[in-house]
Amino acid sequence: MTNYKWLIPATSSVAALLWPTIVAAQTPAEPLPNESDATAAADITVTGSRIVRKDYSAESPIVSVGQDLIQSRGPATLEQALNVLPQLTPDAGSNSASSAAGGRATLNLRGLGPVRTLVLLDGRRLQPGDPLGPVDLNSIPSALIENIEVITGGASAVYGSDAVAGVVNFQLRKKFEGLALDLDQGITDRGDGQTFTVSGTIGGNFAEGRGNAVFSASYMDRKRVDRSSRPFFKDGGITSVLPSGLVYPVASNLPSQAAINSVFASYGISSSVSRASTYSTNPDGTLFTVSSGINNFRPSGLPYVITANNQVAIPIGEWSPVQQPLERETVFGRVNYDVTDGIEAYAQFNYAHYKNNQTSYGRNQAITRDVYVPVTNPFIPKDLRTIIASRPNPNQPLLFYFNTGRFSPAIAEQTYDVTQYLGGLRGDIDAIDGSWDVSASFGRSKQQSLVGGFIDRAAYLSLIEAADGGVSICEGGLNPFVIDAPSQDCLNYMLRDLHETTLLKQTNLEANFQGRLFSLPAGDVRFAAGLAYRKNDYSYEPDAQRINASVLTVAISNPSSGATKSKEAYLELLVPVLADLPFIHRLELDAAYRYADYKSIGGVHTYKLGGNWQFTRSLHMRGGYQRAIRAPSVGELFQPQEQSGTTVGRVSAGLGDPCDINSVYRKGANAANVRALCLASGVPETVIDLLTFAGTSVQSNVGGNLNLKEETSDTYTLGFVFRPQLQSPLIRSFSLSVDYYNIKIQNAIGLVTGDVIVQRCFNGAGDSNPSYDPNNFYCGLIHRGAGGGFSTIDTPLLNLAGYRTSGIDVQLDWKARIGASTNIGLNAVVSYLDKYEIQTLQGAAFSDYAGTIGNGQISASAISHPRWRAVTNLAIDHGPATFGFTWRWIDKMSNASNVGISDGVAPGVKAVSYFDFNARVAVNEGMWLRFGVLNIGDKQPPEWTGESATDANLYDVVGRRFFVGASLRF
Repeated sequence: MTNYKWLIPATSSVAALLWPTIVAAQTPAEPLPNESDATAAADITVTGSRIVRKDYSAESPIVSVGQDLIQSRGPATLEQALNVLPQLTPDAGSNSASSAAGGRATLNLRGLGPVRTLVLLDGRRLQPGDPLGPVDLNSIPSALIENIEVITGGASAVYGSDAVAGVVNFQLRKKFEGLALDLDQGITDRGDGQTFTVSGTIGGNFAEGRGNAVFSASYMDRKRVDRSSRPFFKDGGITSVLPSGLVYPVASNLPSQAAINSVFASYGISSSVSRASTYSTNPDGTLFTVSSGINNFRPSGLPYVITANNQVAIPIGEWSPVQQPLERETVFGRVNYDVTDGIEAYAQFNYAHYKNNQTSYGRNQAITRDVYVPVTNPFIPKDLRTIIASRPNPNQPLLFYFNTGRFSPAIAEQTYDVTQYLGGLRGDIDAIDGSWDVSASFGRSKQQSLVGGFIDRAAYLSLIEAADGGVSICEGGLNPFVIDAPSQDCLNYMLRDLHETTLLKQTNLEANFQGRLFSLPAGDVRFAAGLAYRKNDYSYEPDAQRINASVLTVAISNPSSGATKSKEAYLELLVPVLADLPFIHRLELDAAYRYADYKSIGGVHTYKLGGNWQFTRSLHMRGGYQRAIRAPSVGELFQPQEQSGTTVGRVSAGLGDPCDINSVYRKGANAANVRALCLASGVPETVIDLLTFAGTSVQSNVGGNLNLKEETSDTYTLGFVFRPQLQSPLIRSFSLSVDYYNIKIQNAIGLVTGDVIVQRCFNGAGDSNPSYDPNNFYCGLIHRGAGGGFSTIDTPLLNLAGYRTSGIDVQLDWKARIGASTNIGLNAVVSYLDKYEIQTLQGAAFSDYAGTIGNGQISASAISHPRWRAVTNLAIDHGPATFGFTWRWIDKMSNASNVGISDGVAPGVKAVSYFDFNARVAVNEGMWLRFGVLNIGDKQPPEWTGESATDANLYDVVGRRFFVGASLRF
């Protein structure tokens, strides 16, 4: 555990400085209210606008939540709390099983990707958490959050690049006075997944009230939960690449049928075994074929299973987490000081240090010449020798494919240090009832990676090529055909760690002005204008072993660096058109324009036009149009070319390799065309009717692209808000909003994924390659090896074509007093997804994935897009106690692999409900206790493709859990 005792002296020092003013104040701080008190403020800046106004009107759909939402989820990270909102598609976070996210936590509005969701802190940009640009929520000081506003749709005219899907603005408490301590502890009902958080905040005024200072620090420790600890995942998570290795056929040098029949006849198998079979070994040294048909598989003593895809695989559930471990410390400080009666100086810093340590089963070694096993290896089993000796070239080395899990788990330890400094001046301009604000900020994110479990190439080759199998080099040598780990002596000889560093920097300069231009009969015409400069730097220093490819299973890459710059200017106008007329209590327009000059893409224009029509005090309509852009991030431009992996899916689900003799492509009406395309694509004639695909993923090549251009989007919104102005105690605290959104993105930057490439090459949708032309764009991205199977698939990063999504949000809020001391409140947020369409390349048809699970083309970790999602909260206040009940509902979904395929049979998932409970009790004016239960019914996630596959980000995979907490205010 990280030593966090440094927090105590740091907090004590600030306490000593501020204690006199704290004692003098003697005003106990209250818990944050259920609603932000912004509506009662005299001057308000609504997220999505920079104009200060007197009311809380917004032309964009907006959801506002407070600190109570965070506390009602127990000791959770911010993305866990916010992802219950239907507008957000759960993405990388605490439940992500992938080590690619490195423990980072992001938000994904409308399923359009974290890179298209702009996250702000008090209306200002935060330091990005990774090279693609998203903010890691672990860097936000959660103890000081007062309110969180979420708006839908492009906001680039106001905030610049990235606000394509919308904006999430975290607003901190202002002018904090007093001392606040918060403590939370959570655990699952299985006794694991312990999560502990503690935070302390101290603040007060100084210099006779001209200044205010606040300091906040927090610590969090979240323990890992393994997949194997949950019955749902007992056999879940597989890799078809066995640690005991797979001997692959070489099409030009297949063994004789007679030799194969002879060997398998000795096992009592009379049926013919394909000459193109892939073999592995049983513990007794006999052979078995790993995929349909499976012959002579003897599972006794082996941890292998036969999958729904009819192949032998190894479950890896015990190695994969369903809750990622995280240890985090944050520090936040802010000072405000009135230099004069009209000028205020301010400065703040934000620092976060956190570590994620994750292990997984192992890594698959790609089939390359480096891992051929020579026929002189003494560990080759007798029966395998018989078969390989019958080949036309009996001395050709064996093509060998294996997983490194028998040697070591794959280790990924990420350590982050994120810092941001902000300073500036602001003041009033009384002549125009306005203000000005000039600021500068600098941020830095340093990610240090320790990636372990790699095998030194030279050491491995020296063992398998040694005449004695390496016995003379290390104890026992290396038998490549067994599942047992070699001796520790051999492991020490082979295993290596990689140490790498990624550094991101961001510089922001801003000058903003706002105020009144002139008056119209309906009110003041107000404006906001400003200038901005932003620079983002990126550098990546890989380990020399990665650069030189001196270890196996490594994704080869080189050092890389680069920077982007922008110079921007904007103008926003708020125009009151009419007021105090029949059916027009108030009508106003909000227009904005921004010009930005980027070093990478040149000049771009963004703009918006929105309006609010308040028919009466109770009913108003809001809506508008916004043009937004997203400039390529430093990662998309400068990340080095590297080897990666892309999913192509299982043959049994209608995916995988269409050339597989068992695939739906080879059995459908166009089977002859598919066979011809397979031959033209590199499948040898000798194996075309024998080929099987025994995996779900393929090695890919991916990297940055300096020729990328900006994405553009058009957002249309239209909504109604109803707040009856009645004095009835049952109605006066009632509000209902209904909003429609429609977002269209052009030239979207993204990867063409392996499953999409394969499906489009083989005309799976019926319109992508109707002539089955091997020169088709998608077919050109597929590369096959000598045996006819997939070798690599290029997954280029391109300005693709477009994404389109639309839907409706409904929010209902109601409060009423029942009796003298009881209040009841109801909040419901419901989202309906009408369209979620993806066009892979310009000119291609759009495919609609609304209501489906399994498509991760926009964001690999966000694969679910249900038609309906809802969250309903019921709160009851009685005396000093508050009780809350939450119902989370997720609609049923069909399988995304069926989209565009007329005879798709892949299974979907049923609808799921979760129920939560929380309570808070005020012990006295300065102390509150809380407790709760999440997923009361211990509802298990739905399975959608077999082998315990599910969406671990959307569904609750940890199960029932409990939490307790306390808040102290002095």
